[in-house]
Amino acid sequence: MKIRFLTLILALLLLLPLAACNSNNGQNEETDPPVDSSSDTTAEDIPVVVEPDTEPAPKKPRVALTFDDGPHNVRTRAIVDELAKYGFHATFFVIGNRVNGEAYNSRDTINYIVENGNELGIHGFTHSVYYDTCPDAAYNNEISHTADAIHEKLPDYDIKLMRPVGGRITDERLAASPYSIIMWNVDSEDWRYKYASGDSDAAAAEKVNAIVENVMSQVADGDIILMHDIYESTYDATVIILQRLNEMGYDVVTVSELFENELTPGTKYMSAPPITQ
Repeated sequence: MKIRFLTLILALLLLLPLAACNSNNGQNEETDPPVDSSSDTTAEDIPVVVEPDTEPAPKKPRVALTFDDGPHNVRTRAIVDELAKYGFHATFFVIGNRVNGEAYNSRDTINYIVENGNELGIHGFTHSVYYDTCPDAAYNNEISHTADAIHEKLPDYDIKLMRPVGGRITDERLAASPYSIIMWNVDSEDWRYKYASGDSDAAAAEKVNAIVENVMSQVADGDIILMHDIYESTYDATVIILQRLNEMGYDVVTVSELFENELTPGTKYMSAPPITQ
């Protein structure tokens, strides 16, 4: 009897550790980590990627402002400075004997023109003959001597443009020219309105207004505008014209830029197709 009681006690003692393990509320059991419901991703949570606007900016209307009969050490330089204020550029058709001439004190003005991003073209050497009536020898001298005068100052400059004196040239000479022949379709007629020594302030202002009106009343995209950089009244008018063109959203460019550098030698150009069409 005693042996059976001892056996029962021993069995109970052996079962106690097992019962303790099973009654540990599962604290020692390996379980899956809790699910964080806040990390669930829905369609609304996916950020929307906005593609950058790839549409090109609208092109500005453009005009080519061109100046004949210089260079003039004071007025040409002043016009170049005025163009630079707006980031504009122009084309200057020069007279060969004025490149180094004493009368216009030109010095290194053509260098100044080019250094500031502007363009040079040939006008003539003496401005004393027309290219539709002069002999071949005179015509050739006018063109070649002007090119020589430019290259004396700028040996590596690539001359691409020529404007005949008065816009006059024979068809044969035009076709044979190694230069593109640049005419115009807007005439400022500034030579009519140059200042006289006895002009009052009112008279001078009237002349400037006439030049400005001649340009602004007809200017349009693609135009080539004719002016002369040797007159003080032209400079004063240019200041106003550039300001107004800038306010109207125009870009003032060289002739080559106006035609996107696609000019053909021996071809006459009056204006460019509007770029904003």
